[in-house]
Amino acid sequence: MKSAALLTEHYNTSMSAIPETDWSLRYRDALGRYAEPLLRAVADKLVRPRAKQPADELLDKAVATIINAPVIDRRIKDQPPAARKLLAFMGLSRQPRWKVGHLLTLLAALDHNDGFGPVQTLLEAGLLFPELDAQGPPIDDFAAWFGAAGTHNAVVVALPGVAARARSEDLELPNLASPDHEAGAARQADGLEWPLRLAVAWQQVHADAVRLTQGNTLFKRDLLRLQSDAVLAAPPVDQLVTIADAGVFSLLWARAVGLLGERDGALEAGTFPPAWDGPLFALLADLFAALPLVEAWDPLAGYSPTEAGLSPTPTAGLLALLFARDFVYPDTVAEWLWSHHPSWAGALPPESAKDRGASWVRGFLLGVAYPLGVVEVSGDFVRLSAFGRFVLFGEKEPPAPPAFPQTLLVQPNAEVLAYRQGLTPALIAALSRFAGWKGIGPACTLELTPEQTYRGLESGLTLPMIVQTLNRHGTRPVPAGVADLLQRWASKRERITIFSSAVLVEFQTPAELDAAVARGIIALRLTDRIGMTADGGEPSLSNLRLIGNRDYESKPQRCLTTADDGVTLTVDTPQADLLLEAEIGQFAEPLPIEPNGTRRFRLTPTSLRRAVENGRPLADLDAWFVERSGAPLSAAGRLLLLGSQLPAPQALRLLVVKLPTAEVADGVMQWPGTRSLVAERLGPLAVSVDEEQLAAFRDALKELGVNVV
Repeated sequence: MKSAALLTEHYNTSMSAIPETDWSLRYRDALGRYAEPLLRAVADKLVRPRAKQPADELLDKAVATIINAPVIDRRIKDQPPAARKLLAFMGLSRQPRWKVGHLLTLLAALDHNDGFGPVQTLLEAGLLFPELDAQGPPIDDFAAWFGAAGTHNAVVVALPGVAARARSEDLELPNLASPDHEAGAARQADGLEWPLRLAVAWQQVHADAVRLTQGNTLFKRDLLRLQSDAVLAAPPVDQLVTIADAGVFSLLWARAVGLLGERDGALEAGTFPPAWDGPLFALLADLFAALPLVEAWDPLAGYSPTEAGLSPTPTAGLLALLFARDFVYPDTVAEWLWSHHPSWAGALPPESAKDRGASWVRGFLLGVAYPLGVVEVSGDFVRLSAFGRFVLFGEKEPPAPPAFPQTLLVQPNAEVLAYRQGLTPALIAALSRFAGWKGIGPACTLELTPEQTYRGLESGLTLPMIVQTLNRHGTRPVPAGVADLLQRWASKRERITIFSSAVLVEFQTPAELDAAVARGIIALRLTDRIGMTADGGEPSLSNLRLIGNRDYESKPQRCLTTADDGVTLTVDTPQADLLLEAEIGQFAEPLPIEPNGTRRFRLTPTSLRRAVENGRPLADLDAWFVERSGAPLSAAGRLLLLGSQLPAPQALRLLVVKLPTAEVADGVMQWPGTRSLVAERLGPLAVSVDEEQLAAFRDALKELGVNVV
């Protein structure tokens, strides 16, 4: 058997860190998907060529123009006000990739109700480009593309350099700042809270992948795991308000920023993006840019995926921050959003509607933006911090916080104290790879364990690298006992024997394997019935009776039979493979192995419910049974699984009337005189009649000359 580890990249991430050359290639690729008439129309407005040129030359000149700042300034100035404001929103958010529906919502909040018009204007000017299906046909009309994709799925992209040129555009937002507030010492967070929580979410997924439903939502098991996680659910050190489902929010944010990737319907931990190797403000800017991509969450409702419509969180959150350039009262911001945002008020939880969304605004500004370091607080008022003004409006970057390289204390019990003021993104990422987070506070706590050490080694670290990290950032050297533990764990992992080929011998019963081990035929016991010789070669067949061969690299075979009772499953051992028992054990209980070696399993309500709770819905079970037995889950199995969800059956007392011919039964069911008296047709000749209706039924038939005996 062979296995492969695949590296995945999540595309829906913050793109602000992509090199300019990559952006130029992406822009050229998008324009290359335009039909030639559309490409020439876009080039006429962007490049303004003096003569007709080949399409390839137009693409090259479009790329050269889009990175020419003075030319782009003139092209932006030529756009109508709504289009310039749309670009400004993208530049202020630092997120170059937006759903069209969200952009239209932002414009509608500013009383620009022109629909797709401003987006189409920017697409035709070459200042935006659509996100297209790689396998789709060339695009020849932007309006047709938008109509096919829909408001909820159509996505447009602006090169970060282009969007940044529009950042200074006047959005004509009212000044909601409080003139009576006396600015004093403002309270500001250290910005480490969310990087730490995203690292914990990454570590949780690294230990156990999070599966997604067909609707791209979390299964209940994973949702409860995130909601109840002791570290993620703990309140922040500098908590001003409580937000709902902070652990789920951390997971979604980690996915948006590229810490997690999606493969085969599951979220898996990837490598830490390059931003984690740089200074803190660079990482926080990257996290800020990913905020508009987090949709299935609300500060008050928590995890709230929407099947229809767009979440108002990305747009309402950005508008709330734009009002906080100077000290502003959150309730005042809520009043403006209540009156101007087209969908925010209608999406608020009932309890927040009572205060017209003030608690929502406080939740976002104080529960999300404040721990990120984007806003600072003075009494009941909020304004952008120096970092917030830098990240939104491009003002001067504030000085970096002081560095404290020696911030770790490794204790003899293999616990690690990490003093918060010395943590950096690079150190957080390094610790997350080989030590488990136990608590986030002024002094964060981690634990060195065998499992976490194995994961660190599997990620590419070596034992000297782990020890060097602990020593370089430690206030004292790693205790000898802890160093010895790490050495033993690393050595245990390295004690792996690799066989270039192997023959696995599968016995019918565990007792037969025990006997083979006792006689020295089998040296390595892999499962209770499967073993292998010490050198991986073929054992002597003089001591074994070979009853079949199996290629473990072949596709799964049909090897299961469902008994007449619908719940007993019999395994065809010669056709079965190694994965069968691991798979079937997820939703069936094993029965004792029979003397002849036959293996049977039984479906029970408990085992089937366990499968669904662990992320195996009915559709998955049907597909598995079709692959393994040739038919979907039996009717009895469906009854065990869905019985509790069905309406209660009715017990009725009815009489069965058997008619002489099928034609008479057809007539009885059709003629109005008898049809209303029949409860149900039971077969070709039989119908059921309520006991109280029997006399009327008999009289009706008697009129026709048919006597009911």
